[in-house]
Formats: sequence, C-alpha cells, structure tokens
Amino acid sequence: MGASSVTGVSGSGSVAGNQKGSGHMSLGVHKLIGPRVMAAGAETLSGTTGTVEIPALAGVVGDYVVMLTGVSGTEAYLSTGLAAVADTDTWNFTITGGSGEVVNWMIVKKGV
Repeated sequence: MGASSVTGVSGSGSVAGNQKGSGHMSLGVHKLIGPRVMAAGAETLSGTTGTVEIPALAGVVGDYVVMLTGVSGTEAYLSTGLAAVADTDTWNFTITGGSGEVVNWMIVKKGV
C-alpha cells in the first residue's frame, strides 16, 4: 500500500489533515520509549581490568545501569559499579575479564 500524497494533507493518501494532535502535545522519543542507551563503547582491558570514564549524565548514578559483553570466552563483569568521580564532572566504572580482552559496554537510562 502506498500514499498518493507526499505532503500528507490532501488526496487519497492522507486523511485530509484530520490526524493532528493537540497544539499542547509534546511528543518525542523519550515519551515513546522508556529505557534508552546513553553511552556505549568498547574497552580493551589492560591485563584483566579496565576503567571507563564518561562525562556525568543528567540525574544521578542510580538512574542508570551498565551492561557488558565480552568478545572472548572469558566472562567479563563489572568489578566497580558506576560512580561519580570526586571533584569532577565525570563518572566511571571498572571492568574485569580476560587478559587483554575487548569488552563492549553500554549505559542505559532506566525507565518505563
């Protein structure tokens, strides 16, 4: 099925412009999807540990979860949880895994 109007305001491909919400409605991705990825990356462990430091995010540390995936057979884990670094605008966490392992990480904001 295809629309016969690219503007969506007239013709049989639209609803003649009748699908308009309230002028006061604010609709964004944060209203449609609760949890969302706020930061992600990969850390190559120096020996068996690595520390990831990121700029502080909005809210408090408890609003977020850290998820890890190792790319080798050795299971990686969070050895020090996400925490604010004193006297800075950064947060960090420590990963432990196999020696020299590359660990993918992401920080997800909790929500419904």
